[in-house]
Amino acid sequence: MIMKAGVLATLVTLAACGAEDASRSGTSENAATAGAAPAASASESHSGTGTVKSISGSDVTIAHEEIKSIGWPAMEMTFTAADPALANGIKPGDRVSFAFTKGDGATTLTSISKQ
Repeated sequence: MIMKAGVLATLVTLAACGAEDASRSGTSENAATAGAAPAASASESHSGTGTVKSISGSDVTIAHEEIKSIGWPAMEMTFTAADPALANGIKPGDRVSFAFTKGDGATTLTSISKQ
Protein backbone atom coordinates (compact mmCIF):
# COMPACT_ATOMS: atom_id res chain seq x y z
CA MET A 1 0.00 0.00 0.00
CA ILE A 2 2.85 2.39 0.83
CA MET A 3 4.43 1.69 -2.58
CA LYS A 4 1.15 2.55 -4.38
CA ALA A 5 0.90 5.81 -2.45
CA GLY A 6 4.51 6.63 -3.38
CA VAL A 7 3.87 5.98 -7.06
CA LEU A 8 0.72 8.09 -6.94
CA ALA A 9 2.58 10.94 -5.22
CA THR A 10 5.30 10.79 -7.89
CA LEU A 11 2.73 10.94 -10.70
CA VAL A 12 0.94 13.88 -9.09
CA THR A 13 4.25 15.70 -8.68
CA LEU A 14 5.22 15.09 -12.31
CA ALA A 15 1.82 16.31 -13.52
CA ALA A 16 2.15 19.45 -11.42
CA CYS A 17 5.62 20.13 -12.86
CA GLY A 18 4.26 19.86 -16.38
CA ALA A 19 1.40 22.24 -15.59
CA GLU A 20 3.83 24.68 -13.96
CA ASP A 21 6.13 24.61 -17.02
CA ALA A 22 3.17 25.18 -19.32
CA SER A 23 1.89 28.11 -17.28
CA ARG A 24 5.35 29.70 -17.35
CA SER A 25 5.45 29.46 -21.14
CA GLY A 26 1.94 30.88 -21.42
CA THR A 27 0.46 27.74 -22.99
CA SER A 28 -1.45 24.72 -21.85
CA GLU A 29 0.76 22.44 -23.93
CA ASN A 30 2.31 19.45 -22.17
CA ALA A 31 5.13 17.11 -23.07
CA ALA A 32 2.75 14.70 -24.79
CA THR A 33 1.49 17.36 -27.22
CA ALA A 34 4.60 19.50 -27.59
CA GLY A 35 5.51 19.78 -31.25
CA ALA A 36 2.43 17.86 -32.36
CA ALA A 37 0.48 19.11 -35.35
CA PRO A 38 -2.60 21.07 -34.33
CA ALA A 39 -5.78 19.00 -34.29
CA ALA A 40 -8.64 20.17 -36.47
CA SER A 41 -11.56 21.59 -34.57
CA ALA A 42 -14.85 19.70 -34.81
CA SER A 43 -16.48 22.89 -36.08
CA GLU A 44 -13.72 23.59 -38.60
CA SER A 45 -14.81 23.29 -42.21
CA HIS A 46 -12.67 21.73 -44.93
CA SER A 47 -13.22 21.52 -48.66
CA GLY A 48 -12.12 19.33 -51.50
CA THR A 49 -12.74 18.14 -55.02
CA GLY A 50 -13.29 14.66 -56.33
CA THR A 51 -15.48 12.21 -58.20
CA VAL A 52 -18.64 10.73 -56.71
CA LYS A 53 -18.42 6.94 -56.59
CA SER A 54 -21.79 6.12 -54.99
CA ILE A 55 -24.74 7.59 -53.12
CA SER A 56 -26.79 5.57 -50.67
CA GLY A 57 -29.29 7.46 -48.51
CA SER A 58 -27.27 10.13 -46.73
CA ASP A 59 -23.92 8.43 -47.46
CA VAL A 60 -21.90 9.87 -50.34
CA THR A 61 -18.68 8.10 -51.35
CA ILE A 62 -16.15 10.37 -53.04
CA ALA A 63 -12.72 9.62 -54.51
CA HIS A 64 -11.18 12.94 -53.50
CA GLU A 65 -7.91 14.69 -54.19
CA GLU A 66 -5.50 15.66 -51.41
CA ILE A 67 -7.11 17.85 -48.73
CA LYS A 68 -4.22 19.88 -47.34
CA SER A 69 -6.22 21.71 -44.65
CA ILE A 70 -6.69 18.45 -42.74
CA GLY A 71 -3.56 16.63 -43.94
CA TRP A 72 -5.36 13.93 -45.93
CA PRO A 73 -3.86 12.33 -49.03
CA ALA A 74 -6.01 11.55 -52.05
CA MET A 75 -8.34 8.65 -51.21
CA GLU A 76 -11.85 7.28 -51.54
CA MET A 77 -14.08 7.72 -48.53
CA THR A 78 -17.69 7.97 -47.46
CA PHE A 79 -19.15 11.18 -46.03
CA THR A 80 -22.50 11.40 -44.27
CA ALA A 81 -24.58 14.30 -45.60
CA ALA A 82 -25.89 16.70 -42.96
CA ASP A 83 -29.06 16.70 -45.09
CA PRO A 84 -29.68 13.92 -47.64
CA ALA A 85 -31.13 16.57 -49.99
CA LEU A 86 -27.58 17.94 -50.44
CA ALA A 87 -26.96 15.17 -52.98
CA ASN A 88 -30.06 15.95 -55.07
CA GLY A 89 -28.97 16.20 -58.71
CA ILE A 90 -25.61 14.53 -57.98
CA LYS A 91 -24.90 11.07 -59.40
CA PRO A 92 -21.98 8.61 -59.49
CA GLY A 93 -19.34 9.77 -61.95
CA ASP A 94 -19.97 13.48 -61.32
CA ARG A 95 -16.94 15.65 -60.61
CA VAL A 96 -17.75 17.71 -57.49
CA SER A 97 -16.55 20.35 -55.08
CA PHE A 98 -17.58 19.68 -51.50
CA ALA A 99 -17.23 20.92 -47.94
CA PHE A 100 -17.35 18.94 -44.70
CA THR A 101 -16.69 19.04 -40.98
CA LYS A 102 -14.90 16.34 -39.01
CA GLY A 103 -15.55 15.44 -35.41
CA ASP A 104 -16.32 12.54 -33.10
CA GLY A 105 -15.10 10.07 -35.73
CA ALA A 106 -17.60 11.29 -38.32
CA THR A 107 -17.11 13.30 -41.49
CA THR A 108 -20.24 15.33 -42.20
CA LEU A 109 -20.81 16.62 -45.71
CA THR A 110 -22.12 20.20 -45.46
CA SER A 111 -22.22 21.11 -49.16
CA ILE A 112 -21.63 19.49 -52.54
CA SER A 113 -21.92 20.83 -56.08
CA LYS A 114 -21.03 19.71 -59.59
CA GLN A 115 -17.92 21.27 -61.09
